[in-house]
Amino acid sequence: MTLALEDVTVLDLSHALAGPFATTMLADYGANVIKIEPPDGEMARAWGPPFYGRETAYFVNLNRNKKSVTIDLKHPDGKALFFRLLDTADVVVENLRVGTVAKLGIAYERARRRQPRVIFCSISGFGQDGPYRDRAALDLIVQAESGMMSITGEPGGRGVRCGVSIADITAGMYAAFGILAALHARQTTGRGQFLDVSMLEGQLGILSGMVGAYLADGIVPGPLGTAYGALLPYQTFRTKTRDLAIGIGSDKLWRSFCPLIGLPQIADDPRYVTNAARNANRPSLVATLQDAFLTKPYEAWEAILLPAGIPMGAINTIDNVIAHPQVAARGALVDCTHPVAGTIQMVGPPVRMSETPGSVRLPAPLLGEHTDEVLRERLGLDADEIARLRDAGAIGPSCRARVSSDRS
Repeated sequence: MTLALEDVTVLDLSHALAGPFATTMLADYGANVIKIEPPDGEMARAWGPPFYGRETAYFVNLNRNKKSVTIDLKHPDGKALFFRLLDTADVVVENLRVGTVAKLGIAYERARRRQPRVIFCSISGFGQDGPYRDRAALDLIVQAESGMMSITGEPGGRGVRCGVSIADITAGMYAAFGILAALHARQTTGRGQFLDVSMLEGQLGILSGMVGAYLADGIVPGPLGTAYGALLPYQTFRTKTRDLAIGIGSDKLWRSFCPLIGLPQIADDPRYVTNAARNANRPSLVATLQDAFLTKPYEAWEAILLPAGIPMGAINTIDNVIAHPQVAARGALVDCTHPVAGTIQMVGPPVRMSETPGSVRLPAPLLGEHTDEVLRERLGLDADEIARLRDAGAIGPSCRARVSSDRS
């Protein structure tokens, strides 16, 4: 079956999470992603435990559908290989520290002169200019600086990091979106362009509701735990067994909800009759609802509320999610066979396309696994030239030599 991006070639110079997340999104839908790594590998290859042998689960799950080529971009011959590969590529993605690609001599300005159609995407913590451009930016730092951490956690508590690296992941998603938009624009203009993707601005993008609320009323938002400032009730409650998440999104639904939980009298109570009134009287309402939910186990509430169309669910741990009937029915987890890890499960491409679906076709590559293949097939280099480059240190050891060394 045709893949949506099978005619797109990406040179992936990125490491860690934000860049690789973006290129994996593209690779899942068919892009030919060539992951260019230094001879000692990108940093995420060491981010463990857990491990599959010597391969980290982090790297194996993040870098599927890519080919690994080890090139020393500081070596003149390595730099020359990059530009030859650039001639065959549509996109370059990098998330090295700001200024690094310029020091290496492979920045957008030079790449564009060589290949005017190239789309060059640089992902960084704070963007390519401004007073914070040179700051090192890990996900934790950007969650803090962006304000994300200030609204996460329990009321009155300290700022809490989101449970996943949301600043990295959203930057990667925005980068993938920007690349697709630029590829579409190129069909009309015939020209590539430079994409400056900032983790900070990615966080502002998903915080736009909070930013807008503050600009509207001047009240600084704070953490609400599992609650949501614009709606009530919209949070978790304890039951006799496990916690329950519930969301009442309209006053009409509120009036249906109250009799179901044994509190018909509060449906038209002036303190709670509208969403605005419920928010103004949040503490008393939350206490009343919590008392009601503690009278029954979760399973009983599910039997009462779901048939009535009340949005609700359980707080599942990851092991529950893996065994979730909806996850199973949708085939959201897919098998992938890796040369070290064996056959493992991983989360499949999340966007279902009827004509050009994404898929997991290749496992995450071993370090330098495809160096010889890519140089031979894309650049036409023969075995002698590849051996010369290897002897000169422009490319890394052969994957076979590396695997043999690991086994010994």
